[in-house]
Amino acid sequence: MAHIFSVEIHDFLSRKIQQAEDAKKMADQNNDSKFSHYYAGQLLELNVLRQYLTENIDLKNRKYY
Repeated sequence: MAHIFSVEIHDFLSRKIQQAEDAKKMADQNNDSKFSHYYAGQLLELNVLRQYLTENIDLKNRKYY
């Protein structure tokens, strides 16, 4: 994958992870287990995607996030 695309994808993932973490924190504060579980699942999916990119696609000599 071209370097610039990896950077943009990781930036997108970082934003989405931050949004999901913030939303999960709010759900936890409001004792809303339904949304807390939803955002926990979303975080899991985003982190699995990031791990896949890191292991299989990204340049091995560069950390993107």
